[in-house]
Amino acid sequence: MGKSAQSIRISSGKRGSWLAALQHAWKMAFRFDRSQLVIVRSLISTFGFILPLALGVATGHVVEGVSIAGGASSLGSVSLNATHSIRIRTMLLASLGVAISACVGALAGPYPWPSIILIGLWSFIAGLMVVISQQAMIIGLQSTLALIILTHFNLSPIQALLEALLLLIGALFQVLLSVIPFWQSLSSERSMLTNSYQALADYALDANDINNIRQVNVELKQTEDTLNTSKSSRKKARKFTQLLQQAANIRLSLTIFTDILQMMVDQDNERYAKKVENILRQIENILRAIAHSVKSHSTTTNLSQNYEVLDTMVKKLVEEDKSNYKLQSIALYYKALRSHLRAAEKVASSLHPGPPSMSWRIRLPRRPELHIKNPLATLKANLSLESTAFRHAIRLAIVMIIAATIYRFSPIERSYWIPISALFVLRPDFTSTITRGIARMIGTTCGALSTALLLHFVSPTNTILLIIEAIVTSCAYALLFANYSLFSYFITIQIIILLSFINQPASELEFYRVIDTIIGGGLALLVYILWPTWEHLRVAENIARRLETLRKYYLEVMNAYISPGQYDAERIQQYRRDALLDRTNAHASVERALNEPEIHQFDKNTMQCLLTEADHIAETVLSLEAYLLEMPERPPLPMVIQLTHSIAQALHTFALAIQHEQPVQLMQNFKQLIQELEEKRKELRHTDPAAFTTLSFALHVSRRIISNLHTMNQLLNTKYEAQRETSTVRC
Repeated sequence: MGKSAQSIRISSGKRGSWLAALQHAWKMAFRFDRSQLVIVRSLISTFGFILPLALGVATGHVVEGVSIAGGASSLGSVSLNATHSIRIRTMLLASLGVAISACVGALAGPYPWPSIILIGLWSFIAGLMVVISQQAMIIGLQSTLALIILTHFNLSPIQALLEALLLLIGALFQVLLSVIPFWQSLSSERSMLTNSYQALADYALDANDINNIRQVNVELKQTEDTLNTSKSSRKKARKFTQLLQQAANIRLSLTIFTDILQMMVDQDNERYAKKVENILRQIENILRAIAHSVKSHSTTTNLSQNYEVLDTMVKKLVEEDKSNYKLQSIALYYKALRSHLRAAEKVASSLHPGPPSMSWRIRLPRRPELHIKNPLATLKANLSLESTAFRHAIRLAIVMIIAATIYRFSPIERSYWIPISALFVLRPDFTSTITRGIARMIGTTCGALSTALLLHFVSPTNTILLIIEAIVTSCAYALLFANYSLFSYFITIQIIILLSFINQPASELEFYRVIDTIIGGGLALLVYILWPTWEHLRVAENIARRLETLRKYYLEVMNAYISPGQYDAERIQQYRRDALLDRTNAHASVERALNEPEIHQFDKNTMQCLLTEADHIAETVLSLEAYLLEMPERPPLPMVIQLTHSIAQALHTFALAIQHEQPVQLMQNFKQLIQELEEKRKELRHTDPAAFTTLSFALHVSRRIISNLHTMNQLLNTKYEAQRETSTVRC
């Protein structure tokens, strides 16, 4: 597509963007996801909140009880999701962050402008931490929340330390409840993998459904995070990792396979629609059987009959028209998908050690900076205006400084709810911001009105207030991920009643809470309207940049193999940092675009799979760099020059094809290059053992990269062929 056509698409997209986004956000604000209800952990978190509050009321130390309960409340939501190991680590770090932030906030409380600057700084850090993980962002938000609240009180240094200590005690009490095995929510590696395969089954049945696409993306990402912190034995961890790898391979193969099938349906609906539906349903059944095997610790039901039926269906479809090259290509893509399904079935059926490993395995980088998801390296890479996360952090900091200024100089009581509302409403993507803004305002207003009616008809004794607190807190925690409007409703009641324990009139609290929420939420929405980002317009550009910087990083590393004397650690480090920056930008762009209204079309499946393949290549290049560091004395490999440049050229070609939405030209014949280098490697076995070893490793990883390139080539060819046929049909 040319620039003029692209500009027309962008301008027309903007005209319809606002209304579509508002309609989508309004619908999402009232959407109730029953699968996201958290019952057991919400009761545990509620107990951690209610017990210190009840003890404080019973012993007459109400203020202390409220402070400890406040610390427990802030950590209660942190403990609701993720697996045990991730949850404990996140809660411990959040406890420390809350305590330190509370102490800093209390010390800065008497000084308006320093406290405003600190709120802006803390918000900037919280906004930037999204590049590390969802858990890191939660730690940042909870720490900023504690800082804001404690700036409201004029405390002496000793009082500030004591208040921070009380919050820490409440937070650690919640951590303790999560540690006790009897109360653990068993979000094990098995259950996460089960969810991933269940999501793949839904995806197989309808790969174009936006909810299925989002769910697969979320489940695979959460499973990967879980396995990265797994405490399982080495044997089990290896099997779990293999299951995750096969899940990723299945999604990739499914994307290509279903795209081809969809092209056949588009070509002749009456002829192919029912047959395609039956094929996909059979694949769905196989995936559900694998998921059941992972969950039940048992071998899978004999799936031979399922595969026989599936093989027959595909064979009949392919043989319908032997002159149709699309039908013939289905057999090739089905073969790849079937092999991944079989591999996943085999691993799921048994957690015993697998077959002997290959003689050559990719060396996993031992240095932390050479891990693709290293937190510190990711943060450093994103300290740039070119980072979407960095720009969001700046926007959040500006909003929070404005909100904090209003708060510190406002005559409204407890106006710290203004920056708190802005903090929790403003999100990196437009739709989430609008959705949370609408949900928070509606939920808060209804919650305040309900509290007023409740306390009007019920005598507010401490016992009754504690019972109400227990009910609304458990409801708030249980509904946090299911519906944000309902969460806001119940959390508003909880906060108003909690503060009423320290002699603050409930009627005033209700009024202030509503006014402050409207001001803070409205400010966040206004800033996003003035500074919007439509990520679907940037997806292709960001993925193209990802491939380009990856190409440069690969070339720089391989040049050190070709000519060891040219090794430049600083240049390689800079290229690695650039590649990491563009990786986070590309992933963030796709994730945010998935949350935009469906009117904004981009090829969600293809783009996600391209990113997955790019990550695989990046991990391979990191292994190449790790080998350089482990083998500082190595012979030159001039024989790999042509292969290196061919791989780099393929990456450049793909980047251009994605950026300009053009068909992909045929890739070079890598098979011949590999065969020539294999012959050279055999010659070096006895004449130069050092060169033989290094070349063997380079060839092994090159095969991995070439495999990834072939997959990307299939993805792009399928994508643009489908687009071309759609355009032809419309004409």
